[in-house]
Amino acid sequence: MSSTYNIGLNASLLMGAQSLNVQQTAISTIGNNISNINTPGYARQRVNIVTDQQTGVNGELDMGSAISSVESLRSPLLDSMVQQSLGAKGYADNQASLTSTVQDSLGEQFSSASSSSSTSTTSTGSGAIQSAMSTFFSSLQSLASTPTDSSARAVVASDGTELTSAINSAYERLQSTQGQIATAASATTTQINQLSSQIASLNQQIEFAQAASGEAANSLTDTRTADIQTLSGLVNISTTTQSNGMVNITLADNSSVALVNGIDSNGAGTTQSLSATYNANAAVPLTVSGSTTGALGTGIPSGGSLGSDLDVANNVIGSPAASGNTGLLGAMDGVANQLISQLNTQNKAGYDANGVAGGVFFTGTGAADIAVSSSITSDPSLIAAASAANSPLDGSNALVMSQLQNSASIVPAFQTMVGNLGQTVSTAASNQTTQDQVTQQLQTQQASVSGVSLDEEMTNLINFQQAYSASARFITIISGMFSTLNNISTAG
Repeated sequence: MSSTYNIGLNASLLMGAQSLNVQQTAISTIGNNISNINTPGYARQRVNIVTDQQTGVNGELDMGSAISSVESLRSPLLDSMVQQSLGAKGYADNQASLTSTVQDSLGEQFSSASSSSSTSTTSTGSGAIQSAMSTFFSSLQSLASTPTDSSARAVVASDGTELTSAINSAYERLQSTQGQIATAASATTTQINQLSSQIASLNQQIEFAQAASGEAANSLTDTRTADIQTLSGLVNISTTTQSNGMVNITLADNSSVALVNGIDSNGAGTTQSLSATYNANAAVPLTVSGSTTGALGTGIPSGGSLGSDLDVANNVIGSPAASGNTGLLGAMDGVANQLISQLNTQNKAGYDANGVAGGVFFTGTGAADIAVSSSITSDPSLIAAASAANSPLDGSNALVMSQLQNSASIVPAFQTMVGNLGQTVSTAASNQTTQDQVTQQLQTQQASVSGVSLDEEMTNLINFQQAYSASARFITIISGMFSTLNNISTAG
């Protein structure tokens, strides 16, 4: 510049006071960052300091510093990626937990082991049902060797009862687990609705705060971000930020289902609330509905913990054979039905100890009600061990019945079902590990932008403290100059 501006002692004193306020605000902001270092959703704030420029008689004057804004440091891209990843993580975490619980409810394990002396593979299993199956068919084989032994007949009846009881119990436990999942899904929809209401309320507060101050409502935005992230873990969502700072939220699987629309949520205005409906005997036992659209369709939503509730309830556990024949319930019904059908057919093809054609061995229609005929439990001599009438030493029909365990639709089918469940559990655990790693990596990247670093904050704190001290010293000097001038004026 061609000339030096003289701003005077009054303006200098004002400049010093303003600098004190700027440094004090910066120090307060650092304190806020440090105190919120572990607050979910909190984004580090930064005071943007600019030169305070004013127009004087001779042109523009630099009048010290001023605060242009207190900025919340965020990356919209990373926030969006973390949000989506949290939906996948919520699904993976819940899927791993639920499938493991289902396996425990079934109470069966299956494994394949390769023989060290050959390349053949042998299948081994453990659990109440597999053990009871092995014991039952072994007792039939023993009866084939000693058809006149009444105790051998009693053992077959008893072992058959043990088998049916094991099947009944496992089936009941699976249905109970499915009901518990449905209860959890209902609680999740309630939580989704509550979060939607909270987010809509924060939308309104943010809009009012920004309209009143003209600045971003950072604390309210942080709270809303934390709520959105929590919501993402429950259900896969899509978010859209409006020009007024509000966020609209829809289901990722169905954009017509709006959970939050501005200040509306939970069934208000253009939005919908969610609910879960459970019918154990339906082809699709667990469904999620919108308050105005009704049932959202099979497998919707497909993400978040609610999505895994639907998948495990409807696909892993499934429905009874009469209603869809899916999942474990359908497979167990299929095995039980084949036990009933094939054992009854073969028993009817033989003759009992009295030389009379055999009758029903198992009663019932599936896994829920399969049982040994009360006639046989009360009189085991009715087991048709012989292939010909009046042949008490003939146990050939009992031998054929014992060989039914090799029928593809009985023991092998059950082992396949258990093996598939084991694979489902293993895959879910692997997916959980992978998704947790992905989410952690994204959150680490997000923290590099929005997270609070104590080292950085302490360094900045020292700088602002020194600037504050310098501003205070500046004011002291200017005040001294005022005193000097006053003394000169008085002396004159």
